[in-house]
Amino acid sequence: MKAITNLCVLLILFATVNNYSTNNSSQKGSLAYAFDNIQRVRIDFTMPNGYVRHLMIGFTPDNAATDGVDYGYDALNMDTYPDDLNWMIANERYVIQGVGNFDDTKKYPLGLFLTNSGDVKIDLDRLENFETPIDVFIYDALLSTYTKINENSYANTMASGEYLNRFYLAFKEDNDPGIFAKTLTTEEVSLKNTQIRYLNNTKELYVNTNNTFNIETITIFNIHGQKLSVSPRINKSTVKIPLNSIRTGHGIVNITTNHGSVAKQILIQ
Repeated sequence: MKAITNLCVLLILFATVNNYSTNNSSQKGSLAYAFDNIQRVRIDFTMPNGYVRHLMIGFTPDNAATDGVDYGYDALNMDTYPDDLNWMIANERYVIQGVGNFDDTKKYPLGLFLTNSGDVKIDLDRLENFETPIDVFIYDALLSTYTKINENSYANTMASGEYLNRFYLAFKEDNDPGIFAKTLTTEEVSLKNTQIRYLNNTKELYVNTNNTFNIETITIFNIHGQKLSVSPRINKSTVKIPLNSIRTGHGIVNITTNHGSVAKQILIQ
């Protein structure tokens, strides 16, 4: 799909009606109505150096745009900031994204790119053309947390690196009873009952699947999503892994077995 600049998109999204050449006033009116009724969510990303990146997502009437790349609705990131937050569409970085009708069940992926470690913030700037206010969240897929940004910032101290498939813009928390009220299979119950503990005395990670599954790989992340250690090819149902070389603090343990994965947050002391 042909790439377009931020300026082109702004002209298309906000000033197309003025540049639309036709003698048919009804066509002008319908086009103006369509663009005037685009619902917009504007968010601001504050970088570690204090600079602010403005992002926008627009919800189009009659599904004029899609979740993919749409010529005339999406604007590629043409900047080279050392620290940035962008919409991710087809593995490319965008600063404006046009999608279909507003659907509060959808999540839209964000890519966080940091050359510098430091404090970052994501705020809701404003909503446009919504008849009633909507909730806006930043979803952290690593920690499975939702931060509502309508009145408060999402704030975190992040290490340098690229964070893909972790942060999303969301519009409701997935905590409906229907999602968690399903009947678990025997395998799912066993995975949820896997023992994952930090042993203070020996500074080891203890994992026990109760002789139900074999542990294949154990990966430990810090709360910023950085990989701290990987223990592959374990092939045991019980294992202890020394953590002497890992700094103290909260960590995420991801256990991959021959029947699925399970994760848990632990405190390394």
